[in-house]
Amino acid sequence: MKNLSLIVSALLISIAGFSQGIRFENGTWAEVLAKAKQSNKPVFIDVYTSWCAPCKKMSNEVFPLAEVGKVYNANFICYQIDAEKGEGIEIAKKYDVKAYPTYLFVKADGVLFSRSMSSMDAEAFIGISKKALMDLNDPKPLTEWEKEYILKGNDTIFLKKYIGKRMELGLSFATQFDNYLQLIPEKNRTSNYVANLYYELEKQLKINSFAYKNLVANRNKFNTRYSKIIDQELEAGIMNTLGEAAESKDEQLLKKVMTTFDQIPQLPNLKDKEVLYMQYYEKTGEFEKCLQHGIDFCNNTIMKISPDSILKKDEMYLQLLEKRFVSGEMSQNEQDQIVALRKFMAHSERDKYSGYLTGIAYRVFERVSDVNTLQKALSWTARSLELNPNTPRIMDLYANLLYKLGRKEESIAKESEALEIAKKANDDSKTYEETLRKMSSGEKTWK
Repeated sequence: MKNLSLIVSALLISIAGFSQGIRFENGTWAEVLAKAKQSNKPVFIDVYTSWCAPCKKMSNEVFPLAEVGKVYNANFICYQIDAEKGEGIEIAKKYDVKAYPTYLFVKADGVLFSRSMSSMDAEAFIGISKKALMDLNDPKPLTEWEKEYILKGNDTIFLKKYIGKRMELGLSFATQFDNYLQLIPEKNRTSNYVANLYYELEKQLKINSFAYKNLVANRNKFNTRYSKIIDQELEAGIMNTLGEAAESKDEQLLKKVMTTFDQIPQLPNLKDKEVLYMQYYEKTGEFEKCLQHGIDFCNNTIMKISPDSILKKDEMYLQLLEKRFVSGEMSQNEQDQIVALRKFMAHSERDKYSGYLTGIAYRVFERVSDVNTLQKALSWTARSLELNPNTPRIMDLYANLLYKLGRKEESIAKESEALEIAKKANDDSKTYEETLRKMSSGEKTWK
């Protein structure tokens, strides 16, 4: 009997410990809303994905805490959804979730009244719940703003306030921003206020919007301190629209993206159309077209750039960075960040082109049997090794291409070399050892 008492006590302690953190409901969305209505509480929704590291951090380190559970369990019906599975797909779409984790605060009737994002510590997480409860009692909820927008859509003062409200809730304001820009004088379309809105709009901007056309027409009229933001938004508009075109497999929209790309020269991070085509066809699952653009890109662009010119460009970028430090334009306070930035800039062009070459060569190795194409892939990998000598992962790819071409002895020698370098660098050598085993026994090394 005494032992039984100890077991029960231990079980109760275990249950109490388990219930300290946030208690998430397990029912359907409809059942959660019904429970919220019955208990007269709003709903807190943690929107996550299975691959999101910050989401896992919150689930493992913050949600289980007693102080967090005390606040959230008392004030909300708590619910979790995977934005890529089941009902979570529609819920994430309905509330315009674009990043993870996102925290939604919703009334029992399904109306969103507050939102927050990203991982944070317990104090900050409790803080957003307090803000949400304040938002809950806002005398002018979003539904009222939406009704007023129908009547005051041509009032710029109202539009600025409404844009601010939508930004606060993490909702798209692309339509309202277009309205606002068209209503104000042209000279005001490059103001600092407008530039800041572009920065907030980045993930929503599309090339067919008035906001994008305004950027293109007035690119050089913005305050010079916003120049990087403007170029960043021009690039974002192209990439956002490319993603939209790929999702709907819209070749006409793809053509518009490429026409826009041609009309905006010298965008820092968008330098070759073949890369955009590759991204489009990879997303649409059209491997042959994706691969053909990759082959053209390697043969007609990258392989015609000398390794020396790439390395000299890296030297130039690094010198420009040092000048910015000396001039005081960039702060030298954060030493760790400076070291990382210098390391990146010292090899940014080299790593970019080496990455393109090996990435496309690997696609060829995995899926192509044509000898001529495999020979080309071998030459691209050799160039990548010229840029990045003694790099095991690139040597491994080179060895595998040799093996697929039937040059077994050469492939084993190169793979053995990659293995030795990996061991000296204390890298994981299991992959190289397994590849060597397959090569020696005559097994396939590709899928």
